[in-house]
Amino acid sequence: MTLTIKSTIASLLIATGVCLAENTNITIVANDVPVLGLTVPQSATVTSKKEKTEIKTKEMTLYIWAIPTVKTVDEGTAQIPNVISREVVQFVATNTNTIMVAGAIAKHLIGRGVEADDYDPGTADVIVFTTGKAVFAACVHGEGNDAAREREPMLAVLKTAKLP
Repeated sequence: MTLTIKSTIASLLIATGVCLAENTNITIVANDVPVLGLTVPQSATVTSKKEKTEIKTKEMTLYIWAIPTVKTVDEGTAQIPNVISREVVQFVATNTNTIMVAGAIAKHLIGRGVEADDYDPGTADVIVFTTGKAVFAACVHGEGNDAAREREPMLAVLKTAKLP
């Protein structure tokens, strides 16, 4: 019995260690300057092009844009339809919540729009936040209510947001 308990505890500790080891830190760069640090699952595929970074996992596809033309969350929020237009068009927020990201006030917009690639109706969750002087928009979206399914994985990644 004691051996079984010790084996079970050891297995739990190993499993916990494996879970912790399955994350990796990434740094997002804008204008050749590191502006955002995140922790993502090690299995995530991360690609960046100009101001846009895409983080794909089996639970979500998260898009993060640096918004260099604005200085505040409110200014960034006003720009969201334009910022996300390559992914979601005709975006209209039906709910806006204030949350904390990277120790600062952020805006979480939940709404509807049309997918830019095939014009199917869908939903999107967008979070506008800052690190230092940089402003970002993070977005998950999809047909139907897909954004709601991807909300928690997105929030888990954004909980790790910090200055690099």
